[in-house]
Amino acid sequence: MADINEKCGICAAYTFGRNSAHDLYQMMLDLQHRGQAGAGISTYNPERKIIIRTHKGQGRVPEVFGGTNDSDFRSIIEKFKGPLGIGHTRYGTSGGMSSRHVQPFERVHGVKYKWFTFGFNGHIANRRVLEEKIRGMGYHLMLDTDTELIMHLLSRHISDTGGEDLSEVFKRISEEFDGAFNIVFLDAEGNLIAMRDPRGFRPLATVQTDTGSYAASESSALFRMGTYHITHVKPGEMAILTENGIEYERFTEPKRKSLCFFEYLYFASVNSEIDGIPVYEARKRCGEELAKLETENINGDDWVIIPVPNTSRPFANSYAKSLGFPDIYDEGLIASGKGRTFIEEVDRSQKVKTKFLPIPSILRNKKVIVIDDSIVRSTTMKTLISYHLKKIAGAKEVHVRIATPPIVAPCYYGIDMKSFEELFAAKYFDKMENGRLPDGVLEEMARYLKADSLIYMTHQSLLKALGLERSEICMACLDRKYPTPYAKETNRESYSKWEKECTGCPGKG
Repeated sequence: MADINEKCGICAAYTFGRNSAHDLYQMMLDLQHRGQAGAGISTYNPERKIIIRTHKGQGRVPEVFGGTNDSDFRSIIEKFKGPLGIGHTRYGTSGGMSSRHVQPFERVHGVKYKWFTFGFNGHIANRRVLEEKIRGMGYHLMLDTDTELIMHLLSRHISDTGGEDLSEVFKRISEEFDGAFNIVFLDAEGNLIAMRDPRGFRPLATVQTDTGSYAASESSALFRMGTYHITHVKPGEMAILTENGIEYERFTEPKRKSLCFFEYLYFASVNSEIDGIPVYEARKRCGEELAKLETENINGDDWVIIPVPNTSRPFANSYAKSLGFPDIYDEGLIASGKGRTFIEEVDRSQKVKTKFLPIPSILRNKKVIVIDDSIVRSTTMKTLISYHLKKIAGAKEVHVRIATPPIVAPCYYGIDMKSFEELFAAKYFDKMENGRLPDGVLEEMARYLKADSLIYMTHQSLLKALGLERSEICMACLDRKYPTPYAKETNRESYSKWEKECTGCPGKG
């Protein structure tokens, strides 16, 4: 699926006799899938006159750290040498895409406890309200990003507490923020913290090894440090990385857990674990549940099952095995390279045409089952069907199977699905019955996509596959049940306005 993105990847390292810059670089490579628009590190070294130094830039991690020039890479790693550090990979859903927006954000100050740097993963839903509040206190905001707001609020609370209680600092910002906010934090006194917001929207893991203490957005970024004794930071908890290991401290009481279900289906690396659940196993079970919903008589003679690269492979594989036809699972589409990801084509349909290449020898004159993780705006799927599969590859029929239920509402927690207008399934929200759309609606949607049939995962089947209760995850984009007050109110207002203006909605002209 090429329709959605999430920001960002964060990591931290407290090394024992090592250069944290090198370890951070490796962790950021393993978090590259979470953000490809920019990358950066901040390191601490008390032997330097400039205790904290930050290196960051636009582009993928290797590009920011010297590209293919080994000499440049070694020079950067040596220049930013230090036992402690934090790292960040960015995909921008808030603010611009210039180098000034790349994290970490560093605030330099002559008083060491006021000198800090941090990286942020998430989105502050009530950002505009807080911006007005902080402007009223005399602050000036230069960048259109919630990261700058967080920097000013951290600065204010650190000053108010005298830098003696970082737990109180994070408690205060958690009381102000409505949204998702995992943060890695480093100051000039050597305090290094990784914190997870009280609802746990995004994952955060740590590991303690003989070489140091490490934290990252995903467990897969910690594997090179050591796969044993990985701990998943709890909502409302902060991991304090020290020379004696990792200490865990609760900075606020946890609220109803709201881990984004998309972490399991799309964002996280397939070899990660999130809160103890292996991502690969979760995706396999989704494929099995999707197979139970199948209505076509698939006999294996003239059928082929293909995934949309790259996250859909586990779905498609387990789907085919569940139906008893693992031999007709195949790679019918190849993802082509895109170059620098912050250079975007204006025409989304044209972008999709260049992103994928079909394999005609596999697809020609076949009835094709296409497995994808989701449909957001529908441009990707519609182009794949009409252009790649039917026009170029010559498929006889195309049947679409989606591992996510219909996305009917925007996300206010960090995924770039910002409005009802852009969502393919939004206008059918009122037609939903117990987490599924009626057959007649699915037939109408399939016709629009130029598909021969369409089946979505149901809400119940998704929860069963994940092995979780609805109260443990955020599915607000699927059912409009937002877990935070500001997001609820924003959605009510947005939906009411959109519903009045939606001429294409069922029942309207």
